[in-house]
Amino acid sequence: MANTKSTKSTNTVSKKEVEQMRKQMEDMQNLIIQLTGKAFTESQPVQYINNNDKDVTLTSLTVGELNLSTEGYGQGEVYTFSHYGEQQTIPYEDLKKLIKNNKRFIEGGNVFINDEEVVKEQKLVNVYKKLLSYDEIEKIFSEDKNTFEKIYNSMTKNQKEALKGIIYDKLDKNEKSVDMNIVQILNDDMGIDIMNDYRNQKKLFEELKKNENN
Repeated sequence: MANTKSTKSTNTVSKKEVEQMRKQMEDMQNLIIQLTGKAFTESQPVQYINNNDKDVTLTSLTVGELNLSTEGYGQGEVYTFSHYGEQQTIPYEDLKKLIKNNKRFIEGGNVFINDEEVVKEQKLVNVYKKLLSYDEIEKIFSEDKNTFEKIYNSMTKNQKEALKGIIYDKLDKNEKSVDMNIVQILNDDMGIDIMNDYRNQKKLFEELKKNENN
């Protein structure tokens, strides 16, 4: 009897969690529509791409170097993005292989496909409902705390990690450029202290640079 009650309790919690996730996704979609005036939808018919020579633009949303290969285990053609925000135009034939062999990075939002037609044909519509583009990520820094938090809570784990790196970069350029309320949201979610970590890293870098010059 005890085991039966425990199972029922677990199922109840699970259903609540699923409902919360569904609500978060809906809220995320509504916010993206407000921010961009558009949203990916499956209601429109897919126009299949017949020209595999078509070029597609990708934007890296990863701080630091990102390598994507057309074959497994880093084989085949390797496309290297050196920094966050870098754009590259890639043949559609190669992009299909990148999507197949780099699923974690594609669906996690480490790189963004700037072509709605391609997103639809590659059956990534539901994935892209949860992802932010480069412009959308940059825009959320100017949002109020509550709006930022709603968007942040709906982001993928990969994009949250990328966001942390983006904040480090912004702090390195200007410590006053990032709202500390936003920083605190990441601190609470990740169990870290971004400002303390950033200053320690900065101090270490300055000491290493000083030793190199001596």
